[in-house]
Amino acid sequence: MQNTNFLVLFVAAQLSWTNQEAMSFLGAMLEVATVGDSEKLESISGEMISAVQSHILKTSIDLSSLQGVKPDACALTITNSDKREQLLQILILLPYIDMKVDPAMIQLVDSFAAALDFNSNTLKDLHRVRDNKMNILLIDYGRRGVEQVLGIDTAPKALKAVIKIIHEATGDPILASKFQGLERYPVDSLGHSVYHWYRDRKWPLPGEKKCTPDLLLTHDCCHILSGCNTDFRGEMDVSGFQAGMLSDEDMGFEQLLEVILDFHLGKKFTTVGDIVPPKTGNFEPEEVLTSYERGVSCNINLFEDWEFWDVAEQPVVELRKRYGIPEISGPILLKP
Repeated sequence: MQNTNFLVLFVAAQLSWTNQEAMSFLGAMLEVATVGDSEKLESISGEMISAVQSHILKTSIDLSSLQGVKPDACALTITNSDKREQLLQILILLPYIDMKVDPAMIQLVDSFAAALDFNSNTLKDLHRVRDNKMNILLIDYGRRGVEQVLGIDTAPKALKAVIKIIHEATGDPILASKFQGLERYPVDSLGHSVYHWYRDRKWPLPGEKKCTPDLLLTHDCCHILSGCNTDFRGEMDVSGFQAGMLSDEDMGFEQLLEVILDFHLGKKFTTVGDIVPPKTGNFEPEEVLTSYERGVSCNINLFEDWEFWDVAEQPVVELRKRYGIPEISGPILLKP
């Protein structure tokens, strides 16, 4: 059942940019990426600017003549609070994507945040990465994640979730049987796709021994609905989708930050031991921003206003249409 408050937030996320505002947005990106024109523009930062123009701003500005824009000038042009927030969330990503996390670049991001009167958890996260306070970041990020994404915001709920996770991982035959029954669902339905998604990857279904908790089922459905695979770049892309879907919340961009740290900077942030080792260089701006645009277009918060079993028999293509996700080419069920 869709939540009216969420639909109000969704409308706010669908921003329309004037050409002047877009010039200022892109100029701010260039200013940060080149640290006030004191450094050369890295190719990946240039790709990011181009992808933002295509998938967020929807303009056709000649980027070859783009000039940097100072924070105060940017603030005079971009006055809408939602637009300021979207701009700053993108600016905060720039120090990460060229893999330098340059303090001078971060200082310039701070200047834009001050001029635009914007603060966020993602900005605090950036400072912690700069200062190498990864443990503090992980604890704070984990707390906000379980509260905002999983809805576990009290001690009794946390205890119940831990018991549920342990119970499922040791084997829950009733739950396992329910998920195993998805094999008999219609071909190309979400349920049938989820069953084979797990089996193709040799993952235990929820309820089977050593399974991941079905708390993560929604994330796996985001993979299927957004057309993103489960390799390192696929995890980056689906996090872009989730960032777009949750673009009115800090947590959306923080989910993207998580995989950037793990699989682009190789920081070993949330990766566990050597089971999923950290990797570097998996942020592809065009892919991530394509997924982000799909997430912004999504008219439902799959983490809060959605129940898998209510739509498990529905075709994936029809669900994408229902949720406003742009048409995606390629097979429904991506092979691992």
